[in-house]
Amino acid sequence: MGVGVSANQTHVVHETIDGETILIHLGTGTYYSLDGVGSEAWQLLATGRTLASLLALARDRYLGDPLEIELGLSGLVQELIREELLVENDVGERPDDCGLPAGQVEFAVPVLQAYTDMQEFMLVDPLHEVDEVGGWPHASAG
Repeated sequence: MGVGVSANQTHVVHETIDGETILIHLGTGTYYSLDGVGSEAWQLLATGRTLASLLALARDRYLGDPLEIELGLSGLVQELIREELLVENDVGERPDDCGLPAGQVEFAVPVLQAYTDMQEFMLVDPLHEVDEVGGWPHASAG
């Protein structure tokens, strides 16, 4: 057993399409974007891999300075936990099949893009806080 992380199932929805991962924190209304290395890391972390497991896979997957790779991925994990997109948990070993494409690619430090411009709409309760005349996505004046 080791300490792993997984997607915050209570508050986070996510989808990966064409190498870009979109995440929405339903509790804060903030939505996020990850691409490239960040999207690949999310796909592994969201299912419960440990940071050590991620770093081991990264050594085979990414070309670049090993220290930069370790620091970049460790920083991303810390940020995802701080933003409450990932939660820590106790996990067993993950299967060897990581689901990433075969081959090596250049490492680029992953960046978590955060967007708050839609928070008002994301936080509107569509069943209870909708303006009767304007409908959704308009919050009621009260």
